[in-house]
Amino acid sequence: MQKGFLSLKWQAVLGVSFILTSMQLQLLQLASHMQGLASHTQGQKTLDDSGEEAPTALRETLERNWDQLNFEWGIDAVALYDTRGEVYAHWFSQESALPARGVVPAPWVARASRQETPVTEIWCAHSCWQVVIVPVLLEGLNVGMLSFVRSLADALLQFQNSTAADVGILIPHTGISSAGAPTRPFKTVRTLKHWQHDVVALTRAEVTFSMLDQLSDSLPMAELQSHRALQAWQDNHYEISLIPLAHAGAKLVVIDNVVKDLKRLQSTLTNFILAAIAILVLAEGVLLWLLWLPMVRLQVVAKALPMLAHKSRGKLDSTLDRAMAPRFLRNEIHVLFEAASLLSRTLEKLDATVKSRTQRLKNRSRELLEQRNFVTTLLNTVHVVILTQDRDGTIHLLNSEGRRLTGISKKKCRQLRFTDCVATQHREEVRLGIEGLFSGRSQQFHQESLFIGADGEQLHMDWYHSLLPASNTGANLVLSVGLDLTARKIAEQNLAWLADHDPLTELYNRRHFQHQFQQALKKFSRSKQPGALIFFDVDQFKTINDTIGHPAGDRLLCELAAKLNSEIRDTDTLARLGGDEFAILLEQTDRNGTITFARKLCEMVNETSIIGNNTPYRVTISLGIALFPEHGESVEELMANADFAMYKAKAKGNARSNWHIYSADAPEKHELQHRLDWKARIEDALDNNRLLLYYQPILDIAHNRLSHYEALVRMRGENGEIAAPAMFIPVAEKTGLIHEIDSRVLKLAIADLHKFCHQGRDITLSVNLSAKAIAKNQFVETIENLVDEFQVERSRLILELTETSAVEDIFTAADVIARCRKLGYKFALDDFGVGFASWFYLRQLPVDFVKIDGSFVRNLTASYEDRLFIKALNDVAQGLGKETIAEFVENASALKLLSEFGVNYAQGYYIGKPAPELLPENSYVPTFPRSGPRPNIPLQYQTGRQ
Repeated sequence: MQKGFLSLKWQAVLGVSFILTSMQLQLLQLASHMQGLASHTQGQKTLDDSGEEAPTALRETLERNWDQLNFEWGIDAVALYDTRGEVYAHWFSQESALPARGVVPAPWVARASRQETPVTEIWCAHSCWQVVIVPVLLEGLNVGMLSFVRSLADALLQFQNSTAADVGILIPHTGISSAGAPTRPFKTVRTLKHWQHDVVALTRAEVTFSMLDQLSDSLPMAELQSHRALQAWQDNHYEISLIPLAHAGAKLVVIDNVVKDLKRLQSTLTNFILAAIAILVLAEGVLLWLLWLPMVRLQVVAKALPMLAHKSRGKLDSTLDRAMAPRFLRNEIHVLFEAASLLSRTLEKLDATVKSRTQRLKNRSRELLEQRNFVTTLLNTVHVVILTQDRDGTIHLLNSEGRRLTGISKKKCRQLRFTDCVATQHREEVRLGIEGLFSGRSQQFHQESLFIGADGEQLHMDWYHSLLPASNTGANLVLSVGLDLTARKIAEQNLAWLADHDPLTELYNRRHFQHQFQQALKKFSRSKQPGALIFFDVDQFKTINDTIGHPAGDRLLCELAAKLNSEIRDTDTLARLGGDEFAILLEQTDRNGTITFARKLCEMVNETSIIGNNTPYRVTISLGIALFPEHGESVEELMANADFAMYKAKAKGNARSNWHIYSADAPEKHELQHRLDWKARIEDALDNNRLLLYYQPILDIAHNRLSHYEALVRMRGENGEIAAPAMFIPVAEKTGLIHEIDSRVLKLAIADLHKFCHQGRDITLSVNLSAKAIAKNQFVETIENLVDEFQVERSRLILELTETSAVEDIFTAADVIARCRKLGYKFALDDFGVGFASWFYLRQLPVDFVKIDGSFVRNLTASYEDRLFIKALNDVAQGLGKETIAEFVENASALKLLSEFGVNYAQGYYIGKPAPELLPENSYVPTFPRSGPRPNIPLQYQTGRQ
């Protein structure tokens, strides 16, 4: 029992610790969430030196959310303090009876302000509460403290639900009477006089308090703290233990009912006795079986012999085989068994001869029956009409499919003529064909005709007629087999319609529109009548789909299509090109007529709205116009120019529908062409393997040696020129080519790492990746395949993600990083410090290195703010167990300051430029001031990734 007591006590300690820790984390997360909501409320307001705006925004946020915090999260009190520790605002529950209305002790507030870290305490007065005090930080400055107070009664209830044991909290007696402040879950403070402690929280208090009171009369509290206590109460036995809480003098009392354990012990003893009795009975049964078995065999033979007369010889053999004794115990019973078996086999041979002849007759009958059933099944299950008819067309036989189509029962089919079911216009053709079969002019007759179904519907049938051989009666019949082609004909018509139409709006589709446009241009070459091409799409159509659902978006497109159909002329062509894009071809229309139509179209759309979630949403469009022949004479050129004009209209950005006529002199056209040129150059470089890597050394400041290299991508042009990443990476990100660049860079870096290791270089490579690379589902599989292919160590790879890219999907990034780190890879967070929530994401992402953004390092020697910020960044990162790397180290003075701040690594032109080859081994790297100016740094390396 002592061992069991210790096990229970430690389980209670672990359980309470886990629940208190969970409560602390929940309060910390609520505090962080309130600050996050306050940050959104604050927006872009400018702060004065005192940070007054932040407490005001936070107070308003807490005021709005106090009811939710109190009722849904069980928060009893919230207090907001300024930087001096004075109460700025506070909220508390009237039912909680907190001291000082939930204002926590001032030393705790002072400690949180001084350390700028969260403080968690347990506060016990006439009850106990969990207290969390967090500093309110804004842009690295402490602008106040925020405290949350929550009763420990909830923690006790959670512990009781998870362990089924009763639990309570004892605090030293404060002299408060039983009529003192109410606590949860019971409303009065109870005092254990002999222990001089008050019970401020206790589950099932109506039973457990009386038990504790009786126990306190007979057992000192000091003895209960070191030994377990067993207490009998109301026909039950309870095990009681005390556990000190994290607050001086407060203790946790755990009361567990051990009656079930005692009953389990008694049940085990009873089972042992029953098992002994069962073994004794079994032994007696085995002895009886050994004596009874020979007599049973004789009884088997006596009962089995009459089976010979009843032709149960197979059953006889199996009965004798089962009753046969082992051969080494041979006796007269074996002789009797063998004689009976011999007689049985002789009779069985005679029976086999009779059965063989009988079986041959049955097989022949079965074959005939199967052939008849096959024909019958074929007629009734095949999905074609099969019938026989005589010379007059009277139907003699009609299968199930035919009866289903005609609606004629099997009994009445002889009253029906085949030509009565054929459409009137085809009856003469059928009659002449059948007559030709009977006259011998043809052996087979094939025709398609309309067939009248059971409900009067006309079916398209394909018929094959042939003459059957004459029967015994001498009458000839025609076999007619019909296949229903109705569904196929309808499908062919639908396919022909779908080839030229959009199934949703029933407008023409892109293929048919381009064909019509081509024909219109051919007409123009003869008539010289100008025309116009109009492109437009629905503004924010994706938002409509995401907000009120795709069915609502489809209804909107159909409504627009109907209105447009009512507005265009018969000579105009309207089409839906795809998604929310539409096109209108106006023939024989000049510029003024086109403008008038565009304005009318915009006014019509402006009056259109769609209802979603009981809210009307007004619809607007962006309309682009290209005139022919003014803006082109080919389909491709005019469609491209109208599409460009549509995006120019969209860029106007007002709240109404906009239209724009294409202009060949627009500067955006040249920018688009520039992007297309670079896209083609990137694709050509990828196709011809003209991506290469430059390597920039990174210095271990403390040990004055090169730690590792960062792999930086470059692109070689057709003439051998080298393009920096700032020239092609933005275009690649906009065009989607960044995926292939990421894959190519990762493969080049791992291949070069394999080469350097085979050269004997002890080297680690850091590789830059975009946000889209790590978001791919196959990222871990891709890098694992490359590592297996080139046989490199995973610990020699550092994968870099920029802070802004990593936080696009913080949960996906954290999951992928955690999986890769388990495999042995390392991660670095690049450009740290430029994001709005750097501190939060630094805790969420399990990276190994933090790269301080170069914008803080470049002016380090001249800017006091940059020095202060870098020191703070470094202290926080290293405090979280991560190493720091400073970028853009361009002079010795900056390197010296970084060394004083304790930064781990340095990277920049002062350490070494990016180069296609690694530095020689054991090369000297300066870490302190030296004479002579540093070389000028090119612009592309000052403003972007190196």
